[in-house]
Amino acid sequence: MARAPRYAQYQLTHWPDPALLEAVQSFEGECLVTQRLEQSRDGLTVDLSDNRYYPPDDPNAALDVGSHHRLLRLEWLDFGEGGSNRVFALESYDEFYGGPWLTYHPSRQGVQSPGLYEVVNEPDPWIAEILAENGGTDVFPPSGDPVMLSEWAREMNPHLRETGRFFPADAPLSASGTSSPVSIWIGPQSAESDEREKALAEARAKSEARWEARKLRPRYRHLFLVTGTSLLEILCEDLPRWTWVTD
Repeated sequence: MARAPRYAQYQLTHWPDPALLEAVQSFEGECLVTQRLEQSRDGLTVDLSDNRYYPPDDPNAALDVGSHHRLLRLEWLDFGEGGSNRVFALESYDEFYGGPWLTYHPSRQGVQSPGLYEVVNEPDPWIAEILAENGGTDVFPPSGDPVMLSEWAREMNPHLRETGRFFPADAPLSASGTSSPVSIWIGPQSAESDEREKALAEARAKSEARWEARKLRPRYRHLFLVTGTSLLEILCEDLPRWTWVTD
């Protein structure tokens, strides 16, 4: 599927991190600019600023009255603090090739944003496209309970249940997609029976509470980052962590 037909299907909303949206809006330049885009074995890094940014050691900053060194860094880390945030698919285009995006701009859906958006279709057109173009034999994500199955995979695995963006409200704890059962340590075996039972009950309650909270979060994120220099579409596990590199 070409980009234009895919974009035409997207249901868009604001990037679901108000603090990041506020940070981006604090830039004073004329437009948001991607200063760095780097993908490595460790994950994906994107540095953002505006068109009044200069590196701290750039002598030309003194010639621009409105210059600054403020730089915002977004990171999707495969194995970072808080767990994995894997990037499953990534497409990046120079602003010159942003025509399809402008044709189906989020403003047509009443969504005004400083360049950060989320796609919330159910099912997701990009995932469906990826599975279809990969020989129709695969599932998304590559491990754990499937969010979406290709037609072939659905026929060959009738026992699998597609979850979509969210786990169903009635999904049991065993559907979490973890590869091993939850281990519960209850102290020395010499503890009294009622104390062990109490410890078990508390541990189960905590596991169930975490599971209920997890069912409220999307199983994946489909994000757009659009600046005055590039358009970046990301299919990933979760929102990135972000920090001010220079402020």
